[in-house]
Amino acid sequence: MTTAALDRRIQMLRTAMGPLIAAALEDPDVVEIMLNPARTLGVDRLSSGRAPMGVEMPEADGERIIRLVAAHVGAEVHRGQPLLSAELPETG
Repeated sequence: MTTAALDRRIQMLRTAMGPLIAAALEDPDVVEIMLNPARTLGVDRLSSGRAPMGVEMPEADGERIIRLVAAHVGAEVHRGQPLLSAELPETG
């Protein structure tokens, strides 16, 4: 993948994730961001563990982010494989 293509993909991810998730990705204390089946976001921090972020994400937004992340890391996600685990070092 070219540098320009990678930059475009990272920008798409940042835009889709929105400012709250982007800020969490920039925080060195954050080790994981989770979206549960109830569409609520959670964060796992080194200093304090898992906690809800107090935000509910619309289903379409969650699906779009999951598909973008899956494409970014070359993973497959669908109804039969609904879980996605990915490391995004380029985003924070």
